[in-house]
Amino acid sequence: MTVHVTTNEDIRRAVRRGLRLPVRSIRDNVLEGPCASDLEDHREQRCDYWNLRGRERAQFCSSFDDVIGAVKSRHRIVLWTSGLWTDRLMLWALCAWRLRYRPEHPDIDMVVLGDAPEDGFSRGFIRVKPADARRGLADARALSRTRVQHMARSWRKVSGRSPVLSTEGARADRARSDLVELGTHQAAFFPRVDDSTLTMSRIDELLFSCLGNDWLTPVDVLTHRSSAGAELLKHWMIRIGDCFFAMRLRQWAEHRGAEAALESAPYRTDRPPMLEARYRLTAVGDEIKRHGLAEIAQGPPLPVWGATAYDPAAPWVVVEGPSGPRLRRLGEHTSAQA
Repeated sequence: MTVHVTTNEDIRRAVRRGLRLPVRSIRDNVLEGPCASDLEDHREQRCDYWNLRGRERAQFCSSFDDVIGAVKSRHRIVLWTSGLWTDRLMLWALCAWRLRYRPEHPDIDMVVLGDAPEDGFSRGFIRVKPADARRGLADARALSRTRVQHMARSWRKVSGRSPVLSTEGARADRARSDLVELGTHQAAFFPRVDDSTLTMSRIDELLFSCLGNDWLTPVDVLTHRSSAGAELLKHWMIRIGDCFFAMRLRQWAEHRGAEAALESAPYRTDRPPMLEARYRLTAVGDEIKRHGLAEIAQGPPLPVWGATAYDPAAPWVVVEGPSGPRLRRLGEHTSAQA
């Protein structure tokens, strides 16, 4: 028996229509939020991150458990994937989890479909037709145990407690362009150090650049007529979707109570998160926007794969070097970089 698995909704539909085969699938954009090397921990962390409750949580867990059932089985698996990073990351995860149960004989075939953007970053939409699925199955290739192990190691790196571009293991990472590309994406969620100034992450900086004294909804921020608004809309929204920005604004408004950087007010509570509240800078937020962070704990913690941004207990910060961004612990000397 062969079990078909995918993490892409467009591919799932194409396989169902083109081959009339049942396909187990997980729909989740892992370009944001927490990840874990352990599959049960991963499932729970993703549910908590998306604040899934009741029926939504049950549906997500049911889909996830269907896929994990295939991973744990002795059946051969066909993994249908694409060149999108969302799918490639989950391919790495599924290989890692398969090795846990089938270390000697993973028995995985892989089919890659669709034309992904050149940089591989998108919210998961690709063009794929039923005929593509039929041709793809004919061209499916078996993954060697060595290849599966390689992907599993990549997943352990991504889901590890240190950021991908941390100084730990930096020399090895430079030889892996895929990890460097992913690590650069991850770095945008972490606060930065320039000379002696501690500043917000690139994404938070863009959000604050669009905010001032006027009340703005997350929709207003994403459509802000500025270079910051354009970068959020055209570069980041296609990677991580719009709900992240509503969540992040809410986190800043709820962090530190009376000393919060943002003030919030209900707007359309009967509408989706992008319109349910409005935000503006407080005096604290204006100070952060103009002069940087007084301490890393001023920013609300944010899980990013296995690491956490703005975590005082593990204060990772981005530093720019000749070969691009790296991450190190706040207070470590830049000379420690490999």
